[in-house]
Amino acid sequence: MNLTRRDWILAAACWTEALRAQAGQRFAWFEPSMAAEIEAIAATIIPDDETPGAGQAGVIRFIDQALAGYDADKRELYHRGLADTQMRRAELFPGSTSIASLAPDQRIRLLQAMEDSEFFRQVRFHTILGFLGHPMHGGNRGGAGWKLLGIDYAMHYEPPFGYYDAEQAPGDAK
Repeated sequence: MNLTRRDWILAAACWTEALRAQAGQRFAWFEPSMAAEIEAIAATIIPDDETPGAGQAGVIRFIDQALAGYDADKRELYHRGLADTQMRRAELFPGSTSIASLAPDQRIRLLQAMEDSEFFRQVRFHTILGFLGHPMHGGNRGGAGWKLLGIDYAMHYEPPFGYYDAEQAPGDAK
């Protein structure tokens, strides 16, 4: 495969854009204030504690890329759902200014109050996908989700891949 100079330049531009997004310089779809609120919800779903959670794994980047791309039809759900969640927050915690500013136990109470909503189910789904998916999609920074599950990602796998591929021991004929 021969790559032209133009191919190299385009690849470098795409790589630079991806690195810029990963570095937190800007979002593809989220406004920074909305990203902070969704990130607080995701970090409550999979908290950072003795192991990395949604925050350290960069789940917000995954959600942002999903809403900017293949899940663009969920944008309105995020707008409506976040507005409803903000109203619920104001009812439960008068004087609070944002979801991100709530104490962890308050965030848990807020999410429990909305756990039957379509919005919460979608954010939870995106959070899990972002935590366990391939890092090239924006989340699972450093393979945090995979490490938690004990998955060792490798670019090359060798047999045996499982019980169906291992050589049978003598006398194990089926």
